[in-house]
Amino acid sequence: MKILTQKREANKVTLEIEVPFPAYQAAQEKALVKAGKEVRIPGFRPGKAPRNVVEKSVNPEVVEYRAAQDLIADLYPQVITEAKLEPVDYPNVDIVQQAKDQPFVFKLIVEVYPEVKIGKYKGLKLEKKTAAIGEPEVLQVLGRLQDRFAVTNTEGKKELLPLDDEFAKKVSAFGTLAELKAEVTKALIDEKNAEADAELRNAAIGAITAETKVEIPNAMIEREIDVMLDELKSSLAQSGLTIDDYVRGSGKELSALRAEMAHSAQVRVKGKLVLKAIADLEKIAVTPEDISQEIKQMSGGADVATIEKNLGEGGRHYIEDYLTRKKALDLVIDNAQVKTVAPAKEKEEAKQ
Repeated sequence: MKILTQKREANKVTLEIEVPFPAYQAAQEKALVKAGKEVRIPGFRPGKAPRNVVEKSVNPEVVEYRAAQDLIADLYPQVITEAKLEPVDYPNVDIVQQAKDQPFVFKLIVEVYPEVKIGKYKGLKLEKKTAAIGEPEVLQVLGRLQDRFAVTNTEGKKELLPLDDEFAKKVSAFGTLAELKAEVTKALIDEKNAEADAELRNAAIGAITAETKVEIPNAMIEREIDVMLDELKSSLAQSGLTIDDYVRGSGKELSALRAEMAHSAQVRVKGKLVLKAIADLEKIAVTPEDISQEIKQMSGGADVATIEKNLGEGGRHYIEDYLTRKKALDLVIDNAQVKTVAPAKEKEEAKQ
């Protein structure tokens, strides 16, 4: 096999590949054998008819087509490796030459991973909200607990339990109201911290992508829409609904829903491309130990060895990509100038 030409225009690479005739002839023989096993020839069991009988019983054009397709499929991984390409979609194939005693020549047009011209990603000026919790927010949670454990009197009216130590013992594992309040406060602070961290990380990605130039292949956007639809399906399933229920309820076609998701998908893909570019520049690597640790956190107490065994290459690759991006974003945050600020609500209250 020889790559005759290789040209790149934007995110599409066109290659012309030549294969010696003997290699194509061997593919033809294999295709003929396959056809002999599939075709029914009177007087012979499948696959047992002589070659000359099989040749007369099958369409030669079908054999040539199958030989070409099988040969290209077999050679494709080698072509991609030699050409140092990272495809993001299936290739388009054209047969250039398929003649007796002549080299077999075919053309591939492959959409590949885009070139990313990344902007500044170190020393970013970012803001992170504080996670202060006030008494009203704690009382709001306790109020919901009161509602849940309310009793109905003889007149059919709800009676709320008083907020005291007995209430704490009834609704929780704590012995005093003070302990329950402390636990609620901690839970709310943890939740606010998680939200603040997520906002900070999103702001960092937004700051980098704003200065990054990249032409995103449409195939990557379509694949991200597929991911977003899978996420929506999982969310709907928790309420016992399907994507068909959602589409019917919204009065939209699935194609319209995909179109609505296109912009968000593009933003998400650009963020992933940016983080991968940073990982490449910084030579960030994910170790097998990193992957095992992530699987352990995802397992929810299930057997990690069994999960790893069932993951397959695709599953491990997905986790590796995720961890690579996570490490890249951690690096950005670690090298940023992060200023702690009060949430908008707190600022307004401070002014009053």
